[in-house]
Amino acid sequence: MDFTSINCPVCDKRFQDGDDIVVCPKCGAPYHRACYEIKNKCIFPELHKDGISWKEHMAKQNADKVAENADGDTIACLRCGHKNSKDSIVCERCGNFLPSPESRKLPDYFGQNFEDEEISDGTDNDDFPPNIFPGGNVGFTRIAHFPAGVKKDDDFDGVTGEELMSFVKANEMYYGPVFSNIRKKNTGRFNFATFFFFDVWYFFRKQYLKGILACLMTVLPIILNYVSITYFTGDLWKQAQSELSGGYYPNYISYLNWIWNHCDFFHGMMMLLPFIINFIVLVMKIVFSLRANRGYYNFCLDRVRKIKSDDPDMPHDELIALLKQKGGINSGVAFTVLACEVILAAALTLF
Repeated sequence: MDFTSINCPVCDKRFQDGDDIVVCPKCGAPYHRACYEIKNKCIFPELHKDGISWKEHMAKQNADKVAENADGDTIACLRCGHKNSKDSIVCERCGNFLPSPESRKLPDYFGQNFEDEEISDGTDNDDFPPNIFPGGNVGFTRIAHFPAGVKKDDDFDGVTGEELMSFVKANEMYYGPVFSNIRKKNTGRFNFATFFFFDVWYFFRKQYLKGILACLMTVLPIILNYVSITYFTGDLWKQAQSELSGGYYPNYISYLNWIWNHCDFFHGMMMLLPFIINFIVLVMKIVFSLRANRGYYNFCLDRVRKIKSDDPDMPHDELIALLKQKGGINSGVAFTVLACEVILAAALTLF
């Protein structure tokens, strides 16, 4: 269940993917674990008293919000206010569930009556006692998500939503609406993880060939900068540092003027080469970040199709388990690459 469009009733902060969420076993109200531990009980005793589930309570509130946000053929997102087509499931701008009765349904188990059940310590669970938390998942239901905007049987060019999200495995609450928008509207989203971490993100998502290319683009400016300063422009570089504020150039115009007045063409180009390469890499990062989600979408589809074609008769449960094993992330390789780049940059700086 996706709670990312709902606020915690205690702290009034929107639930985020990965939050530790617990629900009251009597009315079904969700809380951050820490928020519940502050209150030590469900804060909706009136719902318990009247026999009303939190699901029914929220359904009434959401119905009022839907009526307020509906505007002809558009419906407004409750998170960012963007107006979407009334048939949309998730917001085109932020990926949030739209406030329609279908897309904002709560799970069927919400509001189930657990009054007659007992928890492991033999106590009645009417008051949702606080001592159940240190011992584990007793007396509450941990929420199991399925990605926003994706259904298990959705067809992604021959791959079901369940198969696709099983391969994604990690952070599926982000990639769910992203992949859904690519499938339905052929629209992607800028991937900030790619922009800020670049090659590390590709290795993290097991796209090793693209990771190697991005790694070369990351390491190349570091090496060129070292070679340029050490072997071709050492004295000129020191002179520029001395004359231009100890190495912190006031602006690029001053730096270019200094090169024009003190360097021949070859040495001038060697002084500028690291900056030119860095600019090219910046442009490439932007391009890669704009294409990253679509590329990862195609990568996932190709891998899932190959796994399925290798053994078409594989039982469903085994297939899902294998997709989770082959997909997901590789944090070990990603952090190793990051560490190597940091060590390389530090070593070249020292020498």
